Amino acid sequence: MADYKAKRQLINRDTSTVEQAPEAAVKPTESSSIQDIIAQLVNDRPSEHEAMLSALRKSERGNVAYSLVPIPIIEMIEARRKELKLGKKEYFYHLLREDGLPVPTLEELDARNRR
Repeated sequence: MADYKAKRQLINRDTSTVEQAPEAAVKPTESSSIQDIIAQLVNDRPSEHEAMLSALRKSERGNVAYSLVPIPIIEMIEARRKELKLGKKEYFYHLLREDGLPVPTLEELDARNRR
């Protein structure tokens, strides 16, 4: 077995080379338009789609919850979701895409696929 200090030297301690998420991915976006947010995410990237995917994968995560929704509406949402054979998050993204927002697929956004 190699000694402990030799193993420690193999680990790169330089964090200056770690790629950070763009500012738009970590700051609140209440006052920005959708186009402004996308422009900040894809700044200086060769492919707009890949840049947006990378920024979304690296951005912080938050909870989305709607309280005090009438039970019949919840049941309608669940029934439609099951009709389409989608999970809750997939259905939420589906609704955003139907509204015209440029939301990538769940497979593309999966944080386990961060590059």
